[in-house]
Amino acid sequence: MNRLCKVLIVDDEFLVRQGIKHHMNWEAEGFQIVGEASNGEEGLEQVRMLNPDIVITDIVMPVMDGEMFVRTLKARHPQIEVIVLSSFSEFEYVRSTLQHGAADYILKPKLDTNELLEVLQRTAGKIPELQFEPSHDGWRLGQLMEKMLSGFTLSEDEEMDVVQETFPHTCFRLLVFRLKDSATKQHMHIDKEQMASALKKHLPDVEYALVPAEGELPVVLLNVDPVKDDWMVDRIKHLAVDHEAGEPGSSWALSDSFTSFEAMGEVYRNHLVKLREYRFYFEDRPLLVYSELPPLHPAGYQFNVNMFLQHIKRNRTEAAREYLQDHAKTLGRDYIADVFGIKSFLGNLIFNVTITLSDMDVQSSTLEESKYTYFKNVDGSTTLREAIDVLDSFMREVQACTSGEGSRRSDPNMKMLLEYMHEHFDRPLGLADVAKHFHFNPSYLSSYFSSHKKEGFNEYLNKIRIEKAEELLRSDDVTISEISSMVGYSDHSYFCKVFKKFTGLSPSRYRRKFWA
Repeated sequence: MNRLCKVLIVDDEFLVRQGIKHHMNWEAEGFQIVGEASNGEEGLEQVRMLNPDIVITDIVMPVMDGEMFVRTLKARHPQIEVIVLSSFSEFEYVRSTLQHGAADYILKPKLDTNELLEVLQRTAGKIPELQFEPSHDGWRLGQLMEKMLSGFTLSEDEEMDVVQETFPHTCFRLLVFRLKDSATKQHMHIDKEQMASALKKHLPDVEYALVPAEGELPVVLLNVDPVKDDWMVDRIKHLAVDHEAGEPGSSWALSDSFTSFEAMGEVYRNHLVKLREYRFYFEDRPLLVYSELPPLHPAGYQFNVNMFLQHIKRNRTEAAREYLQDHAKTLGRDYIADVFGIKSFLGNLIFNVTITLSDMDVQSSTLEESKYTYFKNVDGSTTLREAIDVLDSFMREVQACTSGEGSRRSDPNMKMLLEYMHEHFDRPLGLADVAKHFHFNPSYLSSYFSSHKKEGFNEYLNKIRIEKAEELLRSDDVTISEISSMVGYSDHSYFCKVFKKFTGLSPSRYRRKFWA
């Protein structure tokens, strides 16, 4: 098979990844870096999308370390070869990765171009269908595009010659796209060869090159005779419609035209990156073209959270749902609004509603169990409509709790107990302390509490504390160590253990999800 050997880099240190990328002229030596990841979990996702031939991975990484990563990777993709990076002190881990199928290893302190190339060639030799054909011009063009994305300008006549030889026309555009497999109708994770074949077939008069930009989908620099620019745009629109028909969350986006290769970085940042963000609001458009974005209509009013919660307190859940739907329409018109801010706003609504229901003494075991799923689904939504639909499902469940069989109110004594716990959760608080305060026998209080709540006293107290900790973590104003003390835990490690039990995430990872 006549192609380059595809390499994926997995290391939690950005500088290490950059160092490896710039160690050599990769394509000139027969290799192509197709992607990178900062931990094993991200690495598995990149492997699924990019299907590399060789993976270079570190041993010590957060989330999923190299040992687990290699074991999981080789179990799922035994044909992929793995090269392990390690320090002298990590050899026991290296031995484990070799036992699970890693092909070779390199000691980081001894990492240099010659050794890296030697190990790569030795490893690639185990993949018999690979044949290396150096491509100096292809590597040079890729380097020049990286310079443009980083804000540099062309500095030598030789660099301009490479550009003019590849791109003879004065009309450029940037395109991000995805294609479906004609047989399966499923979206393909296309490699460089598939992209070239598709572009040659559909845009025969257009020069193109894959841009070394981050992201799951390919970004392509298009170059065409200015007189054919309208034809090219029209052709791309038809392609987008054909491939995205009936598919929500289309990913096709096209920049405005520009006349200089050196403008690529600015256009990428100011057009294409923004179009990718705006996709959250325009799931019904097969292709987003920057110059064809609709006029902006920023939200004319702020969402009144107090009024929304008053509807909940008065059992007017349908009115609360309608108010939320009306506000969603204004959010859609203000398409430059920060997507993270929108998701945080909707997540906080879920949090505030659950607190309001608790204050109302309305208890629902199903809602308590499912609220974390609602948080996760809002955070993972790819469109505004999808996020709002999650909120609407949540509100329908709230409506069932407040007006149907799901509604169950506690007796006055239980109400006082819960109020006391909510007011004093940040202090050392045990069953004996609460029993003494209310003049109960501790044993009686324990059984009394369990008869009214599905969880015991300690579990309910932990739930209060973790919900408050989630709120503080989303604010990003204080350290995790400070938060553990603020919500009543004197032992930081115990706080982390309880937090992960309730949310499935460590406090630091939970914060990163909201502040990435």
